[in-house]
Amino acid sequence: MKFFVIIKEKSERLPNKNFLLLKNMPLYNHLLAELNGQEVYVDTDSQEIYDNLTNSDVTCYKRDQRFVELENDRNFGVSPVLLMVENFLDTYVEDDNEIIVTPHVTSPFIKLSTILDASKMLEHGYDSVQACTELQEFTYFRGKPVNFNHDVVQKTQDLEPVIMGNGAFFIFTKKTFKKYKNRTGENPYFYPLTFPESLEIDNKGDWELATRV
Repeated sequence: MKFFVIIKEKSERLPNKNFLLLKNMPLYNHLLAELNGQEVYVDTDSQEIYDNLTNSDVTCYKRDQRFVELENDRNFGVSPVLLMVENFLDTYVEDDNEIIVTPHVTSPFIKLSTILDASKMLEHGYDSVQACTELQEFTYFRGKPVNFNHDVVQKTQDLEPVIMGNGAFFIFTKKTFKKYKNRTGENPYFYPLTFPESLEIDNKGDWELATRV
């Protein structure tokens, strides 16, 4: 099993996010500390992070300039993350059946034990695993009911949960990624997380909540 972690230097919605101190430790370090002893690879555009990790057990390398340029290219329109994953696989992963985990440093409360448990779903016919949050509420999409009958009043506990990917981690094999060019295959398992592991820090409100955990 190999862990591939992307760490950005700049953040738009919460400036300097990955370097903010959470419980006296930079945000990006929480995940790395949890993965201590695992085979971890870090792709970063930050010189500071690269310097800090150079002499650690983590294999850290500077982001390819072409991916930096794509991320800043408004005409490209999407994140180059899938290209970065493929570059990592081509460079560091020889075994097509190697299990790959791409966790996010913005999920500081995720546990290694949770990831290992989720990875077991690959043994049960699923070709990938994605962390998610289950929402059992009256849900709409573009003004239309998603999980309830608008003509009756249902009990909340009877609603079918809506599954939302929270980005905490994706688990797959090199073979699956190469086939579908994505972290999610044809038959994914959506692994539900509960708070605080489900907390993804995207904005100031998320950060304030994280500091109270």
